[in-house]
Amino acid sequence: MTKHEIQNKSKALNMKLNNIQKILFITLSNIGDVVLTLPVLSALKDKFPDETIDVVVGPKSKDVFTKDPRINRIFIYDKHAGLKDKILFIKKLMRESYDLAVDMRASLIPVLIGAKHRTSLISMDKYAGRHKKTIHFNRLKTFDIEFRKDINACNVYIDEQDKERIKALLGEYGFKKGDVLIGISPFCRSLLKQWHTEGFVEVINRLVGNKNHKIVLIGDASQTEVSRQIQTAVNDSNLINLTGKIDLNELFALIEKMNLILTCDSASLHIACDLGVKVVAIFGPTDPGEYGPTGKNDIVIRKGLKCSPCRKAVCRFNHECMNEIKAEEVLEAAENLL
Repeated sequence: MTKHEIQNKSKALNMKLNNIQKILFITLSNIGDVVLTLPVLSALKDKFPDETIDVVVGPKSKDVFTKDPRINRIFIYDKHAGLKDKILFIKKLMRESYDLAVDMRASLIPVLIGAKHRTSLISMDKYAGRHKKTIHFNRLKTFDIEFRKDINACNVYIDEQDKERIKALLGEYGFKKGDVLIGISPFCRSLLKQWHTEGFVEVINRLVGNKNHKIVLIGDASQTEVSRQIQTAVNDSNLINLTGKIDLNELFALIEKMNLILTCDSASLHIACDLGVKVVAIFGPTDPGEYGPTGKNDIVIRKGLKCSPCRKAVCRFNHECMNEIKAEEVLEAAENLL
């Protein structure tokens, strides 16, 4: 299908988009990927402010929506479930009689549940630009839905009670007005995307030399051992280890308060970008053009090797794309943004 044919088809579909009362937003599984789809949810709520919006999301990311007032109901989709469970899941959605299904997975779910209007199974990614955030939003072009004018506004919802809890928690660690809060997210779901621990230790040791700096380690409960190693190596009261100690909604509130976050290609990067927090991002096997930070002043550190980005799950060489990144260049980038 040519670009001209797609545009004509979009116009025809847009003319039929009326009497919308129930909307199903089908997003992805991993937290970072889900955050990149949130501008689509914001656009849907802007277009249909009074209509009901339900969401289908993977089990790991359901808490992105648990406190979000834009969402009426959350359906958990487990892609590893058996065929019987998947059939029951589809039948449950069929009973909801959705007028519009917007699918970030480009799956058969909208077709199977009989949604009156739905995004196309045909990807229009090549007309959208490289970054995944743009590619996801491009799926709404079928219905000629535009993003609100304040395109850089936050799409992650943060509960006021979580803000108060994080404020109190930081106070317990001595954080006060005038301090600079720097987040460190040294973990990735894929070890290939993770920078070496020694590099983070060296950078943190230099940053805590400024007594106005408060450094916060963040990560989930599975990553506590590495954070413990970093904390032991640094051994400074200005390093706060919150790894595994706060939930996802509290993490949103914590990142919002940061002056800067240093991270690899992780969910924390995408949360920070959505909240307008400055980012220093370390990239190796993944492409920052697709998954990198989007802030005007954000800095990406990577090595321009012939093999990078490879987008591979296993390195054929010696992980040079990450191992060759030095602490000095990461520290310089952080200091420039601070």
